Amino acid sequence: MRLSWIFAALLVVFPWHGHGAENAYKEIYKNGRYTVRKVEGACKLEIVLSKNERDFQAILALFPSDDYYGELFTEKEKVGLARDKVLIAFDNGKPRAHPFIPDADAKDSFWRWQYLEDTQDLLGSIQKKGEMRVSFSNGTRNFEFAVPLKGSGKAIQALRNCR
Repeated sequence: MRLSWIFAALLVVFPWHGHGAENAYKEIYKNGRYTVRKVEGACKLEIVLSKNERDFQAILALFPSDDYYGELFTEKEKVGLARDKVLIAFDNGKPRAHPFIPDADAKDSFWRWQYLEDTQDLLGSIQKKGEMRVSFSNGTRNFEFAVPLKGSGKAIQALRNCR
């Protein structure tokens, strides 16, 4: 049951374009919470934000180029739409605010997503640091995730090799 729900959720997150859907996105690398995908010609690193394996709540997506904005996907039923900004900190460092682009949110039956204005240097920190802390609010509830970064170097390398 749980696998079918996850599969259905993944179909919703990634673009579906009729007969050409198999070319709309391609999974390049997957290990644990890290997935590298090529979506409509652009490669991105997706990091699952969850408290445990069954508590799938959000996905942080980062691109290797400043040509694209970062993305935060939030699960509709558990989280809803995140508000204002995402705070990201590494190891014991101070959190840095990453605001959303105003009025650039979107939704479907399962997900809400928004674009982050500034994600510079996040990929380098993810590769070099030991833990990332991500937090945001939906206006009534705060969500906080501790993401161990073990194995992130291979994901970042796969992202950089993605063509």
